Amino acid sequence: MTETTKQNLSILIITILIGASVYVFINFIRPEMEQRKDLVNKINETEEKITMLKDYEAKFNLLLQNYENLGDKIEMIDQAFPNDSQTAQVLATLDAISKKTSLPLNGLNFNTQKKDNYNILEIKTNFNASYDTFKVWIGELEKELRLFDLNKINIKAVSSSGSLGKKTKTKSPSLQFSLDLLTYYQI
Repeated sequence: MTETTKQNLSILIITILIGASVYVFINFIRPEMEQRKDLVNKINETEEKITMLKDYEAKFNLLLQNYENLGDKIEMIDQAFPNDSQTAQVLATLDAISKKTSLPLNGLNFNTQKKDNYNILEIKTNFNASYDTFKVWIGELEKELRLFDLNKINIKAVSSSGSLGKKTKTKSPSLQFSLDLLTYYQI
């Protein structure tokens, strides 16, 4: 074999080896490198999502703790602004106030209405009392946790007469009150 043949054969072998290396790189190594790069990107995205989820979990736990700390206040809000009209409870409240102030209610009418994001329970009542007794009754109503609004009030003087048609001073109620109360509940 001549020297040129040896050189040509060496160049041919080197070219075949370089071609085989390029072929192996293109068909086997490069796809694996791209797949590795995709996997690294997916791992990074997953780690970011895990970090976000941990942040959300921490915020959730903080909110849950705040909610548990405000449990008494939330219960008070539920009592002040309940989920339904609780007509029986309103009736019991008004009855308790009337007994406490010794002011008997002559009649009660209940009516429900809807307005915006809440419902209204309208209560109409009337009674005879002195102005001072009425002030005490309204004061007791204001102390209630349940929200009451005095929507309308009519006051009329009630005259009491003696046996001969003369006005006499008695301790009987001198005013007639007609009230329109509103209380609210959630929809």
